[in-house]
Amino acid sequence: MKRTLGIVLGLVFVASAAIAQGSRDAVAVDPAHHQVILENDHVRVFQGMASPGARSPMHTHPPFVFVSLGRARMRMTGVDGAAQIVDMHPFQVGWVPTAEHSWELLSGQAQAIGVETKAARQGTVRGPVSRSAADPVTVDPTHHHVILENDHVRVFEVLASPGAKSPMHTHSPFVLISLERARARLTLPDGSTSILDLHPGQAIWLENASHSWELLSGQLTVIGVEVKAAATP
Repeated sequence: MKRTLGIVLGLVFVASAAIAQGSRDAVAVDPAHHQVILENDHVRVFQGMASPGARSPMHTHPPFVFVSLGRARMRMTGVDGAAQIVDMHPFQVGWVPTAEHSWELLSGQAQAIGVETKAARQGTVRGPVSRSAADPVTVDPTHHHVILENDHVRVFEVLASPGAKSPMHTHSPFVLISLERARARLTLPDGSTSILDLHPGQAIWLENASHSWELLSGQLTVIGVEVKAAATP
């Protein structure tokens, strides 16, 4: 079973202390390689995709969780002109405080999901989150593992093989990002069931979801980005 590597990416992404959002926003400056795939009051989720030789002009990112699906080598250049080589690999996860850079894809296929938290962009810090006894990391530590946590997010991974089952649990509001293809049966507290089909790069917003699950086929490799600002006080 592959395991997700959680690392902090602030330095390799040429992070700066504060970046004003505006015309240099990555989605506005470079829509060819940055596309919004989900947005609500709490998050903006974008997908980044590129093939070798692709270039992106100077742009900015607000604070976000970075999740890589592909293997690639990139040359990133900061506003001061300094460049560095960055290697990305599947299941790489990290928190990027802010970033301002241009880049060129040297090799591989770049595919990444970025989960921007609007509270972090605004500088709003949520107080401690009270978690119930039904929290998935508590109820099912076999399949749910925290890999990153800060003032704005708690990021966990879910790993399972066919036949695996998870007991009833409740999630705080989060973005589900699937890294592999899988089919699971979800059972709700009222006993009703539904089939959930996941595929690589899929992003879904779930708010206070309660369920148990059984993995019917595929490999369940999911990154969950809980947004603390969206949690019930």
